[in-house]
Amino acid sequence: MSTLWRIRVRMKSWFANWHKIALIALPLCVVVASATAMLHDWRQPDSEKAIRLVRESKSRKENFTVQQYLYATVYHRQKQGEPITIEGWQAQAEAANFLVSFRYTDAAGQRLATWEANLKEAKVTPQNQEAKELSWQ
Repeated sequence: MSTLWRIRVRMKSWFANWHKIALIALPLCVVVASATAMLHDWRQPDSEKAIRLVRESKSRKENFTVQQYLYATVYHRQKQGEPITIEGWQAQAEAANFLVSFRYTDAAGQRLATWEANLKEAKVTPQNQEAKELSWQ
């Protein structure tokens, strides 16, 4: 019986001090989650970082990224039944920067939007008319 009594006393002390445990556990969880996200980002290849930089850059539609604008236009048209073939994103190293392209084919023919992504400055520059029609300049 004394063992059961000790367990009850310990449980009561844990519940009585729940706020102290929360003040330690919650910040620790935030630190672990942040460190995991940073490690994941750090381990990504530069080509993936360049593609993400272009995808997350501002589009010509207010408050939309380039990726969101593509979903609102190209991907939406494809879901509506238009014959669109999406080849997707590619990145090639070009000197100190990357040339990032998005390629798809619709009824008008093959479309290729190309941007220059500078990872050091976090800058995206459209390189052709297709990219200019998607991006904010």
